[in-house]
Amino acid sequence: MERNRLWKTLASRAVYTAEPWVRVLDETLELPNGKVVPSYHRILLPDYSMVFPVLEDGRVLMIRSYRQGPGEIVLGFPGGGIDAGETPEAAAKRELREETGHSAERIVSLGAGLTGANVRGAKCHMYMALGCRKVAEPNSGDLEEQELLSLSRDELAAYLQENRFVILAYAAIAARALLEWKDR
Repeated sequence: MERNRLWKTLASRAVYTAEPWVRVLDETLELPNGKVVPSYHRILLPDYSMVFPVLEDGRVLMIRSYRQGPGEIVLGFPGGGIDAGETPEAAAKRELREETGHSAERIVSLGAGLTGANVRGAKCHMYMALGCRKVAEPNSGDLEEQELLSLSRDELAAYLQENRFVILAYAAIAARALLEWKDR
C-alpha cells in the first residue's frame, strides 16, 4: 500500500484578501482515498528573509522589540518582507542594514522553511551574516521601537536551550545557525 500521497485540489477561491499581507483560500480537496473535503482553508502570507548576524568579535547581534502577534517584548533577529523583484538574499542584506545599521562581510544561506504545516503560512528564508560591522544608524522605518543587543554564542545557546524564544522562527534560525556555525 502506497502511503503519503499528494492531495488533489479540485477548486480554490479567495475568501479574504488584504494584499500584500494575507490571502485566505477556501479549497475543495480530494484525498488519496477518494474522500472529498469540500471546504479546507489555507492562509497565504508573504515570504520573508531573516538574518542571524555575527559581529566581527564573534558575538550575535539581536533585536529586542515589541511584537504585536504575541503582544509582548521579545528578543529576535532582523528580517522582513521580500520586495517585488528582490531576491531573498538581497532582502536579508537590506533588512540587516535597515534594522541594525550593519553590513556583513559574507552571507550564508541556512535554507528556508514554511511557517504553517497545513495552511502554508509564509516561507522564511534564513541567512547567517558573518563579519558584521556598523556602517550606518538603524533606519527600519517600521512602527517599532527597538534595542540592539549582542550575545555570546554560549548566551544564545542557553537562551535557546531554556526555550525562551517566544517566536518559533527566531528559535529555528538560532538553532540552524548554531549547527552551521563552526568557528567561521
